[in-house]
Amino acid sequence: MSIASDVYDVVVIGGGPGGTMSGTLLADFGKKVLILEAAKFPRYHIGESLLSGTADLMKRIGVLDRMERDGYIKKNGVEWVWGEDRQPWTVYFKDALAMPYDYGYQVERDKFDELLLDNAREYGVEVREEHRVTGFEIGTDGVSTVTGQDAAGTTFTVRGRWIVDASGQGGMVTKKLHNQEWDPYLKNLAVWTYWTDAKRPEGFDAGNTFLPTFDEGWWWFIPLRDGRTSVGMVVDSKVLHEHRDGGMEAYYAQCLAKTPELAQRLDGATRDEKLHVARDWSYIYDRFAGDGYIAVGDAACFIDPLFSTGVHLAMLSGFLAAVSVNTILDKPDMDRAEILSFYETEYRKEFARLRAQVYFLYGGHGGSKDSYFWHARKQFDVPGIDPEKAFISLIAGAFAHRSWYSRYLKQLEVPETLRTTIEQIFDGKTTGINVDPHQPVATSSEISYIDDLAIDGAYLRRGRSLVTPVGAALPVTPQLEQLLALADGTKSSAELVEELVRATDAAHEPVRSLVHEAVSYGLLTPTA
Repeated sequence: MSIASDVYDVVVIGGGPGGTMSGTLLADFGKKVLILEAAKFPRYHIGESLLSGTADLMKRIGVLDRMERDGYIKKNGVEWVWGEDRQPWTVYFKDALAMPYDYGYQVERDKFDELLLDNAREYGVEVREEHRVTGFEIGTDGVSTVTGQDAAGTTFTVRGRWIVDASGQGGMVTKKLHNQEWDPYLKNLAVWTYWTDAKRPEGFDAGNTFLPTFDEGWWWFIPLRDGRTSVGMVVDSKVLHEHRDGGMEAYYAQCLAKTPELAQRLDGATRDEKLHVARDWSYIYDRFAGDGYIAVGDAACFIDPLFSTGVHLAMLSGFLAAVSVNTILDKPDMDRAEILSFYETEYRKEFARLRAQVYFLYGGHGGSKDSYFWHARKQFDVPGIDPEKAFISLIAGAFAHRSWYSRYLKQLEVPETLRTTIEQIFDGKTTGINVDPHQPVATSSEISYIDDLAIDGAYLRRGRSLVTPVGAALPVTPQLEQLLALADGTKSSAELVEELVRATDAAHEPVRSLVHEAVSYGLLTPTA
């Protein structure tokens, strides 16, 4: 079917992180893309803390070096006052599993979002600011229409083969076509402002987020550039009514006085902005996509900001959506419903993992950090992982270990922390995760295969995964198949490493990592 020249391949509603991520990638894939943004950038937006997993996504669209050059504060970890006592404890992203970067950033969203939008223009995306979308119609002929008004009040109409709904909590497409399911347990309120010259830790910890609790909720303390700090609290939304007479200013001060660890950091600091109050209710739509459209970021779901996952989920879903839409547009022989199901399934999994951990921490103010670690281990699909590493990996936004991500990578770098672990395992200095490097192993009889999809550059490609004895799915790669064929019950893990290195002419580190992974997941089991 021929498409008229005035029809865009993709029309993106919204120019925030999810919209710019999907739009930039689609333009890089050769698509004609239009982003319609209601505001004029830069514009204020809450949400200043980025996860270390977001760094890899920023690298994909060419902005990571700019983040470094522009002097955004690096976030190496998170300090907590959370649990059964008031003793602070800190976790560091460098200890997460399979993370290409061991830091995130603290950002001013007005400048950061403007950077992303300008970057989209550089990639060839047509961007129209101050163009508010008011309606849409999904076409039956493969072309949909989007309508709205510009800054002058003039009505506009554009046509596109696909719509990406990145309209945030407004949910332009999803709100009209699907049901919004509010979370009955996460109906909170965010109250925040900004301070200058608040006290920060020294050195490596200077840019870390600080999360202390008090009787009625929790605080965030996010260091920004130029000596400013975002300081806000999250409480049950009912307090807005309970403290209506006294006012939220008085309530903010009362809660600060109840949190001495935070009050100490603000002693001598100056508050330099008004108090902001916003509803912070978590929700999810019953569907994220359909024929002709796909929703990313908050247009699909929103999770409580405890782990600062808003921008990360927006950009991760933008990445998944871009590859999914590009596959649909260029490969009509592939099953469209299966592609959309892949997108929705993977996005829902990330959301569900984070929501489960938020539930647990909210229900466990009186718990211990170890209990938080062990609960995170249940959410993480890597068997035998150290509980603290699972917790850190979860809140860091780890995704490089997912089967949809790693299958077709030509070379997956082994992170330094993992390299150290596997070297010690095969040097005999530790047994690792159920690993004895000198005991013979054989391929487990309890594995099965499934057909699924994975990302291969700009497209989804059909592939196969192994379902392990513990229920996790691992991508079937040529190297893994060779390893399983070599594991005949007579060779140890260490011997399999050497044989696979000789057979594939690969480096020792990634082969050690593969063997370690196969044993950890139960694909290789010890023989008597």
